[in-house]
Amino acid sequence: MSKKHPYYKFNYVLSFNAIFNFLVGGRGIGKTYGATKLAIEDAVYRGNQFIYLRRYKTEMAPARNTFFTPFADKFPRWDFRVVGNEAQCAPARTRDNKKRQWRTIGYFLVLSNAQTQKSVSYQHVRTIIFDEFIIEKGLLRYLPDEADVFTNFYSTVDRWNDRVRVFFLANSVSIMNPYFLKYNIRPDQDGELVVRDNGFVLCHFIESEAFKTSVFETRFGKFIAGTEYAEYAVGNQFDDNHDSLINVKDAKMRYQYTLETRTGTFSVWNDVLTGEFFVQAKLPKRQLVFTMLADRMTSEKILMTLSDRPLGILRTAFTHGRVTFDAPSTRNTFAEIFK
Repeated sequence: MSKKHPYYKFNYVLSFNAIFNFLVGGRGIGKTYGATKLAIEDAVYRGNQFIYLRRYKTEMAPARNTFFTPFADKFPRWDFRVVGNEAQCAPARTRDNKKRQWRTIGYFLVLSNAQTQKSVSYQHVRTIIFDEFIIEKGLLRYLPDEADVFTNFYSTVDRWNDRVRVFFLANSVSIMNPYFLKYNIRPDQDGELVVRDNGFVLCHFIESEAFKTSVFETRFGKFIAGTEYAEYAVGNQFDDNHDSLINVKDAKMRYQYTLETRTGTFSVWNDVLTGEFFVQAKLPKRQLVFTMLADRMTSEKILMTLSDRPLGILRTAFTHGRVTFDAPSTRNTFAEIFK
């Protein structure tokens, strides 16, 4: 680590011994570099293997081709190469031209093909690096039920042995993602460090004043200072984590129904005199449950579509600014539903 760029150190997060480690911070702070270096060291010096994971094949190709480039001079006694979807290493070439034995130290896999991996054994894998688990603004979309897809993939790799550690890496793009919703990680309410499920899940929102200072000392840093891009790329501020339409439920509000969506379940409240609604993640003990998910229907739920009257009324109120929410994550969920 140079004095000019104080990159992220993994000692702190590793001390918690979590299995699912979500590391979210400014662009260029060293998340991918640090996780990859740990995985390579574990493979080279201890004989273990790793998986470098992306969501789609289109993301993997450029990442795979340059995977070892940042480490060209970090392991002088070793040479590295990529053969197909495998990362390999061998002792550095010597003058005697002795034939070297290359061995597989890692795999490049995509989550969209996770179902094809069920019959494959990864018994030597100790680390999974899921890079850019939060999608940047663009054309890519999350997989259906993605958090569950990843859980199934993890089970395939770990085989109930508690040996595989995961690093989920991302920039601070959006709090509206399947993993934050699945594990109830709420940057708008939680602190810098979030621990869930008895320490199995840990999320570190990386704050580094030294890193910010070093960035804003560069010419480009000065150029973007004060912009929205700088807030999330350097300042670790989520673009959709704001207070618009966030409120506290008024005592006059009365419970209407519970709505189950693909990204969460929420209770809907209404003030019949004003026509205003309030939506929150907290659920009452006695519920009338509507679900938007046909595959999750039970005898205790009623299927609801966007064309049904209750959602039509809620959508109209939302478009007129008469719906408030308990948290940005709840608001963002409904914004997605009503798009």
